[in-house]
Amino acid sequence: PPPVAPPAVAQPAFEPGTEVVLAGVAAAPGLAIGQAVRLVQRAFEFPEAGDGAAVEQPKLLGAVRAAQDALRATLQADPAKDSAAHAILTAHLAFLEDPDLFARAAVLVGEGKSAGFAWHAAMQEQIVLLRGLGDERLAARANDLLDVERRVNAVLAGEQDEAAPLPQDAVLFAEDLLPSQLAGVDIGRIAGICTAGGGPTSHVAILAASMGIPALVAIGADALRVPDGAPVIVNADEATVHVFPALALARQAREAAQVRRDRADDNRAAAQEEARTADGVRIEVVANLGKADDVQAALENGAEGCGLLRSEFLFLNRAAAPTEDEQAAQYQAIASGLAGRPLIIRTLDAGADKALPYLDVPKEENPQLGVRGLRLGLARPELLRTQLRAILRVQPVGQCRIMLPMVTELAELQQARAMLEEEKASLGFAGTVALGIMIEVPAAALLSEPLAAEADFFSIGTNDLTQYVLAMDRLNPALARQMDALHPAVLRLIAKTVEGARWHGRWVGVCGGLASVPLAVPVLIGLGVTELSAAAAAVPHVKAMVRTLTMKDCVAAAREALRQTSAQAVRAGLAQRWPNA
Repeated sequence: PPPVAPPAVAQPAFEPGTEVVLAGVAAAPGLAIGQAVRLVQRAFEFPEAGDGAAVEQPKLLGAVRAAQDALRATLQADPAKDSAAHAILTAHLAFLEDPDLFARAAVLVGEGKSAGFAWHAAMQEQIVLLRGLGDERLAARANDLLDVERRVNAVLAGEQDEAAPLPQDAVLFAEDLLPSQLAGVDIGRIAGICTAGGGPTSHVAILAASMGIPALVAIGADALRVPDGAPVIVNADEATVHVFPALALARQAREAAQVRRDRADDNRAAAQEEARTADGVRIEVVANLGKADDVQAALENGAEGCGLLRSEFLFLNRAAAPTEDEQAAQYQAIASGLAGRPLIIRTLDAGADKALPYLDVPKEENPQLGVRGLRLGLARPELLRTQLRAILRVQPVGQCRIMLPMVTELAELQQARAMLEEEKASLGFAGTVALGIMIEVPAAALLSEPLAAEADFFSIGTNDLTQYVLAMDRLNPALARQMDALHPAVLRLIAKTVEGARWHGRWVGVCGGLASVPLAVPVLIGLGVTELSAAAAAVPHVKAMVRTLTMKDCVAAAREALRQTSAQAVRAGLAQRWPNA
């Protein structure tokens, strides 16, 4: 087999006996005590020149088929068919079965490249493309492709995956983690996850949160200096990891971890109860969904509906846009699963990129500031009109609400509403359907009053809003610690949004990542937000937080936060007031 490239491990390792505190970005909440286990991602090197297409083509095809068979066997043996890991591995199988990916590698083999080199090159073309789009969901797809590339190249190199033997309470340390690295290990032995790179929306974060494993990402190269077997404490809520902690600190951490487990159990036991503040103010807590399979987990966690359905799941990994019938069937399945609870469907939020090849739009230098969201829908009205018609067909009438992404000015919203009215007329739709917008561009927050005259509701996307307000790429690990939606500048725009909405009696929700953070709940409610759309796993804890609050305390917390000059100061003030959040 070809040689394995040596791992890039930071040197020297931390000395035993001296406590070290590392800072990162919280990817999944919680507190973990355990011992470090280093995982190194092996890289394969293949010669560029092959032995001819007659030799390399069957070799490549055989490796892809072997990887497919191995994945199918893993999926078949997995009892948790609705787990996040199962969904991710299913997506990997879809990539391996994608004829376009294989076809590109086959072209390179025909040009004289070796099977391994061709497969690597074909995957890297797509990975570079996806990572350059400025969209966290599509960037996660790039990590999927990395995993898919590794699976096939491991077969070509003649290596087989072997489950890493883990001690009990293992805390995994790595440059980054791929889902395949977690597929073969005993999850019950993992206490925490720490990575040098990555971000809070990576698959590591998704898997860790779904499994209830505390996780920190974007720690930096020092994460690779933690030696195997070192005792560690991972406090994801404070975004720190203590290496070689003092005995007294370890004892306190164990006691705190038990308290947290008990509190989490209580929160889940009360998840089906309404969320009302202690003085009786109703706050709606709903869930963000990505596909029909997410509905059951959301309802089990107490979600009162869906505040954001990311409709992109219907448009990715296919050669043509989904038809009206396909979309209507999927939306109806989700609506039926929610059993009458509200369903807010966001129209296609894709960028000007080749990730959706059937769009055939030109490449942009900065897709984050380009033709994406509603801009794309207005530029390609057939896409938006088809989606609007599909949503209008969902029964019962009124359960679905429509939300437009990346609205910047009133004219865009008016164009979209005119399209909606035309499609209602074409379908003979006699009912009403709410049309709202995402507030994720600073211009929309500043123009909230005139926009509220036309929109039926607002939902604040704190991830993009923070990115644009702070001028920081949210996919850049070097900026991950500063990309904080509790920054006073972001909070001031949330306050401005609510102020504009009140002029026309519109409600305001938050569907960005901040809605899943219990510590942020007092500020959001104090600013006037009445709906929180969180990750399903966070719903019980967000609802529990709501029940501990009074409006007087929330308003005071919001006013205090708006007076601060940094996100750190905001967090410190909130943590002092609500230390158990």
